[in-house]
Amino acid sequence: MRRRRGSCSTKNFLRKVAGMKRKVHVLAIFWILLMPSHLIIRCYAWGNGGYSSSPSSPKYGTHDWIAEHALDWLPSEAKQWIAANLNLYLYGTELPDNGRAPDGIGDTSLHHIYFSAGGILMDDAAACRANETFNQALAFMLLGDFASAAKYVGAMTHYIADMAVFGHVMGAGTDWGAEVHHDDYEDYVGRKTSSYNSEWSAYLSFDGDLRPITAYDAAVELAYDTTFDRSGEGLTCVWMDRNYNWSNPTFVARVLESLNLAVNYITDVLYTLYMAYVAQTPTFTLTVYVYHASFGIQGVTVKIDGVSYITDYSGSVSVQV
Repeated sequence: MRRRRGSCSTKNFLRKVAGMKRKVHVLAIFWILLMPSHLIIRCYAWGNGGYSSSPSSPKYGTHDWIAEHALDWLPSEAKQWIAANLNLYLYGTELPDNGRAPDGIGDTSLHHIYFSAGGILMDDAAACRANETFNQALAFMLLGDFASAAKYVGAMTHYIADMAVFGHVMGAGTDWGAEVHHDDYEDYVGRKTSSYNSEWSAYLSFDGDLRPITAYDAAVELAYDTTFDRSGEGLTCVWMDRNYNWSNPTFVARVLESLNLAVNYITDVLYTLYMAYVAQTPTFTLTVYVYHASFGIQGVTVKIDGVSYITDYSGSVSVQV
């Protein structure tokens, strides 16, 4: 997989635009204004069950389902800060689509990654946004503001999860052309992932590896698989769009595979975020002693930050905090 120079910017796109004649701009705008609204391409992806009226009570959809299941395979210490702010984490998953909320983002034109037919990365917009929200979440964690961090890391999962949708790696200006199926695809998946314990939850499986990976690379790798199908079975983005059929078990299996990949990638990125936080946070050793009549008592359970420890022969237990 080769990458084009100029990652995390729109330099290449702007150069192309700058080289066009003014006449082309005028004609393009004219025809867009005349187009029926149903023909204008949109970049919305997995749903959130609608937009939430309050961060404390987020509506639930595919983005929430992916983000919440990504917590399943994390060790407790890596996810407890998210679990303590779960509503904000889930609420954050809708913000990249929602530009109307006071804290909304609404940058749907950046929810894509495009490759050339030769495997060259042409446009990394979603990967850049995933990287930026990762860094925002980490900054809030280091400030001790885990509520805001949870919201931004929820937004980060959105940019990565979108890359499991074939419509987000296709476009009119790509080698693949614009997709035919987009909203209908996401609507169907949404009905299968409308709650944490939805029908398709049973098909998720951990790959067994918590791999350190940046949000940028996770988005790019997932987009590459959605575009080309790393398995070599030919279930590419073009194949999925042309063979759209929920009665076809091969099609459905590929959908489930892409969803599972998205959840696993996000699990890895969440773990990477936690490890980055730990690496930048000073630690000290807390030692607790349990005595009776000046003698240490062995085998006593001591609970620190919700984790149980057993005192040793000296009646003490030491924990890095």
